[in-house]
Amino acid sequence: MGPQDTPNTRLRVVPDPEALGWTDPNRKGGRYKHGTLSAYTAGKCRCEYCRAAFAIYRAERRGAGKDNPRTPRVRDSDGHISRDWFRRQIWKRAVKAARLDFMPTMRDLRHAHASWLLAGGADLQVVKERLGHGSIATTERYLHTLPDADETALDALAKTRRRATS
Repeated sequence: MGPQDTPNTRLRVVPDPEALGWTDPNRKGGRYKHGTLSAYTAGKCRCEYCRAAFAIYRAERRGAGKDNPRTPRVRDSDGHISRDWFRRQIWKRAVKAARLDFMPTMRDLRHAHASWLLAGGADLQVVKERLGHGSIATTERYLHTLPDADETALDALAKTRRRATS
């Protein structure tokens, strides 16, 4: 052992891709030569040769000063709430606190809102405008959730008749 050799020093052999063969196909069917960066990254091969090729590549980049730790990315904000703030800070915590066995989406909330408005007797045109639909036919899709829609319509008609007679 020489003066610069320590028990922790490892001798790294550069893999020869020509002698190692090909990886198994990845999900898209691609095959790559063992001992190459492509085999490690795109082929998801973690054999000793592919790991060694990637380690050598990373060591060379660090040695050239190309992979210095980057400063954390800071969002450039003009004071507004970030896009995912509500989802991270409010929504996911509320779902966890409610102990739901599924993760409702914003679309689920939107659908529930429209359905409850219609079930409560809101006018279809009002719901259309609240949801920003361009066509009343789009809003009519929410009517399928109302099993008593006929009764609601008859109640609305009765209210109109009572107003007309008084």
